[in-house]
Amino acid sequence: MSTDYKFFNRNILYFISIFFIILVISRIYYAYSNVKEYELDYAKKEAESLRTYAIAHRIYYQKLYIKKIIKLDKETLAGLPAYSSKPISEIFSKNNSFNISIKTVSDRARNPENSADELELKAIEYFKQNKNKQEYFDDTDKKKYQYGYALRIEQKCLKCHGSKQSAPKFIKERYTQAYDYKLGEVRGIMSIQLPKEKLNNFFSRLFYHSVIYDGILLVLLFSFLFYLLKKFKSVNIMLEDEVSKKTLQIHKSKERLEDLLITDSLTKLFNRQKLIKDIDSSINSSSMHLALLNIDRFKDINDFYGHTVADEILKEVAALLSGMCKKSTNSIYKLPSDEYAIFTTREITEQEFQKQISMAIDIISKTKFEIDKYNVYITLSCGIASNISPIMLKADMALQKSKHIRENIIVYDNSLSVEGTIKSNIKGLELLNKAIEKDQIVPYFQPIYNLENSKIEKYECLARIVKDNGEVIAPFFFLDIAMKSKLYPEITKKIVEKSFEYFEDRDYEFSINISIEDVLNEDTVVFLFNSLKSFKNPNRVVFEILETDKIENYTILKEFIEDIKAFGCKVAIDDFGSGYSNFSHIMELNIDYLKIDASLVKNILTDANSKKVTQTIINFAKDLEMQTIAEFVEDKESLELLKEMNTDYAQGYYVGKPSEDIQN
Repeated sequence: MSTDYKFFNRNILYFISIFFIILVISRIYYAYSNVKEYELDYAKKEAESLRTYAIAHRIYYQKLYIKKIIKLDKETLAGLPAYSSKPISEIFSKNNSFNISIKTVSDRARNPENSADELELKAIEYFKQNKNKQEYFDDTDKKKYQYGYALRIEQKCLKCHGSKQSAPKFIKERYTQAYDYKLGEVRGIMSIQLPKEKLNNFFSRLFYHSVIYDGILLVLLFSFLFYLLKKFKSVNIMLEDEVSKKTLQIHKSKERLEDLLITDSLTKLFNRQKLIKDIDSSINSSSMHLALLNIDRFKDINDFYGHTVADEILKEVAALLSGMCKKSTNSIYKLPSDEYAIFTTREITEQEFQKQISMAIDIISKTKFEIDKYNVYITLSCGIASNISPIMLKADMALQKSKHIRENIIVYDNSLSVEGTIKSNIKGLELLNKAIEKDQIVPYFQPIYNLENSKIEKYECLARIVKDNGEVIAPFFFLDIAMKSKLYPEITKKIVEKSFEYFEDRDYEFSINISIEDVLNEDTVVFLFNSLKSFKNPNRVVFEILETDKIENYTILKEFIEDIKAFGCKVAIDDFGSGYSNFSHIMELNIDYLKIDASLVKNILTDANSKKVTQTIINFAKDLEMQTIAEFVEDKESLELLKEMNTDYAQGYYVGKPSEDIQN
C-alpha cells in the first residue's frame, strides 16, 4: 500500500470520525430537546388537569354557600376560598411526588396568605391586559413553571361583594373593604406552580441513561477506530456500517425514552399519559368509548397478602384484560394504583361496548388467582362514558358512582352531573330536616329467624321516615345526604331512643345499626352510654357495625366495642363478605355475630362462588365461636340450603318484611 494511499485513508478516517462525533452530538441534542419538550407538555397538561378538578370543587362549594345549604358563619368561614386555599395547597403539595402547589391568590388579597408572588403577579397583569384570555402558562422562571387560571367577578359573586348594603349580615359585620366589585374584574387567579427541579430530575434520569449508553458505545468505537488507524487499513465500509448502527441505536434509545414515558413499569401496559394523548388525538372521532375499571378493596389485598401478591394480581388482571382486548381490538391502559382503562374509537354502539366490558368483568370476577399458595378472588367496579366530552371526567364520575352504590357497572348519563347531584342533595336535605323537625324518623322492625329451633328470636331496627300523608321513605333516599350534612347522629339517636322505648317490656333481642361516624362522634357515644345506663335490659341490645374502608383506626373501634360490651350488649358486623371484609381485623375484635352480605346470599342457589364464600364465612365464624345471620333470604330453597350449611339465623322478606310493629 503506497504512502499516498495510507495518507488518504487516514484523512478519510479522521473526517468520518469527526463527522460521526458531530452526528452523535446532534442526536444527543435532539434527544435532549425532545425530553425538554415532553417535560413542558407534561407540566401544561398536569396543570390543566388539576385546574379542572379544582374549579369544579370551587364551583360546587360556592353553590352550597350561595344557596345557603351551608350557613356562612364563624365555623364555616374556613371553607371559603380565601381561607381554605392555603391549607389545601400545603396538604396537596406534601402528598404529591413533584411538590406541585395549587392555590387561589390575588394582588389585593384580604388574607395575607393568599397574596400573589412575583410570578403570580405577572399572570394577574396578563389577564388584566387580555380580557378575553382565561389561561396563562409561563416557563421562563428558573425554578418553577407557572400556570394561571383567571378568576373574574361573576354575577353570583356580587351577592356578597357588590354593594355593602345588599351583602349578607355576616359579611358586613366582618369585612369593611370586600365590596363594590365590578362584573368581569380580575380579582385573582387559580395558581398552579410546578417545581422544575423534580420534573427535571425525573426526565433527566431517562435522558442520562441514554447518554451514558451512547457514551460507552462511542468510547468502544473510537478505540476500534484508533486500532484501525494504527494498522493503516482501509475501514471505509466498516465505518459506514458503524455509523448506521449508531444512528439506529440512537433512534432506538429515543424510542425507549418515549416508551418509558407512556408505559406502566409493572404491567408494561400504556399509562395515563398515553390514554390522555390518545383521547386528545381522537377528539374528532365519530365513535368514542371509555371504561374505567377499579379493583374493589385493593388496599385490603395489600394489607392482608402483602405487596408482592398484590402486584402479581395487578399483572395477571392486566394480562387477562389484554387478551380480551386483542380479540375486540380495544386499547387497554394501566392507570395509577389499582385502576385500568379500556378505550376504543371503533364504530360500535354503546350497548356493544358495554356488553364487552360486562363480559370482561364477569370473567375476572370468576377467576381464581393462585399466587404463592393463596387463592384470591376479586371484584371490579366500572364507569363507562360514550361519545361525550370530556370523556375521561365523565367515565370517572360513573366509576365513583359505581363504587358508592356497589354496582359492577355504571354508565354515565346526565343524572350523574354535578348539577344533578346538587339538586338531589338539596331535595334530600329538605326531606331530612323536615323529618327531624316533625319527629318523623321511626324504627321499622324486621324479624330474624333461628334456623335451629324455627323461631323468631330477634329483630333489626331499621330507620324510616313516615311523612304526614303516611308515605314511608326508605333509608336509600336520605342516609347518604345525612352522612354528608352531618345529620346522621340525629337519626341514630332517634332510632336508639324509640327502639329502647318499644322493646322496654318485650322479651326479644333487638339490633340497631351504627356507623363508624357514630363511633368517632363523642356526643353520639355519650348518648349511647347514657341510654344503656337507663335501659333495664341492655343484654338484649345488639349493635350492628358496618365495616367499611372508612375505618382507619381499629384501636378506637376495639375500645368502643369493649365499652358497650361492659353493659352486656352484643356486637354484629354487618354486610360481611361485601368485598371489603377484613378477616384479620375481625379476629382482633370481640364480635358475637357476622351478618353475611346480601350480595352473596341472593346468589347462593345459582352461583358456586357465592356458595363457597358463604360457607367459608360460616366455617370461619364457627371456629371463632361467632354466630352467623344470613341477610336477603327471599325464598324457601335458600332458607333450607343455609340451614344445611349450618347458618345460625336467617333474615329477609321470606322470613318477614320490616314493619312498624313486630310480627308473631
